[in-house]
Amino acid sequence: MTAEHDNPTSFSDVAALRRSGAVSAKEFLGRLQDVRDAPYWHRWAMYALLVLGATHLLAGVVFFFAYNWADLAPFSKFGILQGGILLSFVIAFFLGLERPAGQAVLIAASVLTGVLFAVIGQVYQTGADAWQLFAAWTVLILPWALASRSNAHWLLWIIVCITAAGLYGVQVPVALGRVDEYQVGTAVALLPLAFLAVRELALHQGLKWLEGSWFRRSLVLMSMAPLFLLAVQYVFGADSALIGCVAFVLTSAALALVYIKVLPEFSVLVIIVGFASLFCMATGGRLIFKAFDFDDAGTVVFGLFLLGAWCVFVSTAVVRLLRYLNKRLAAGADHE
Repeated sequence: MTAEHDNPTSFSDVAALRRSGAVSAKEFLGRLQDVRDAPYWHRWAMYALLVLGATHLLAGVVFFFAYNWADLAPFSKFGILQGGILLSFVIAFFLGLERPAGQAVLIAASVLTGVLFAVIGQVYQTGADAWQLFAAWTVLILPWALASRSNAHWLLWIIVCITAAGLYGVQVPVALGRVDEYQVGTAVALLPLAFLAVRELALHQGLKWLEGSWFRRSLVLMSMAPLFLLAVQYVFGADSALIGCVAFVLTSAALALVYIKVLPEFSVLVIIVGFASLFCMATGGRLIFKAFDFDDAGTVVFGLFLLGAWCVFVSTAVVRLLRYLNKRLAAGADHE
């Protein structure tokens, strides 16, 4: 047992002690309270207020334009937004990009840039496709994301980039009949995994500011959720969604292998197992309801009983699997 485990200083240390059995369930909350002292809660409150304040400020800007659109002259619309972007730059560099407040203000500048593109499209009616505006937005805010070195800023950039890619797929190759929407959906759903791979490689090269585990979980969710929806569509009769179903199965297996063998991360495994269990439930339900005609109430009740039993079985298997994975990762951490 390491010194960090003997004197835990963070939630991850206490969680490791709990997984290894050194801390009982009754002791867990008490040990957790020891590491979450007054400075911890002060930092937490400051970050929470910063996020809430920035979100409300940006929402206020958007609703201001929505409410006063007809009364504002074009010069006023552009002047307010460009002034806001310039002011955000000044404040961000005054506060310092190494501080959360400075990073939050630079994120605000990125959001205001998107609002500016929306206003340009409304005022001038350029005829540009939506994907072109999002692509330009992606390119323009890339230097700011690089400068901020913030996971939150990179998540915003990735969302804008993926939106641009999705809109391009729908408005160009799908519209021209080159591919269908399921192929585009699958390709777009796999994009977060490409960013995840880059993130893991960069973290391995020493970029410590990428360490936030929530960023990893967010990228996994951004990929698994749409792939799961595509897989379920195939289960319920959309034959064209086969590519999405195959991608879902292969992605689940690949992520599970990586985050068990290479980069052990229990929270990612919970996401993967959760979506896999829902897929199994949906598949079982589809097979059950295809096996019966449901011409009478008795057959309906029996089918619902089978579905409930299947869901209970899958849920039980998931709990056992997660317990096994948790113990395995804990044993691996203790061995290291």
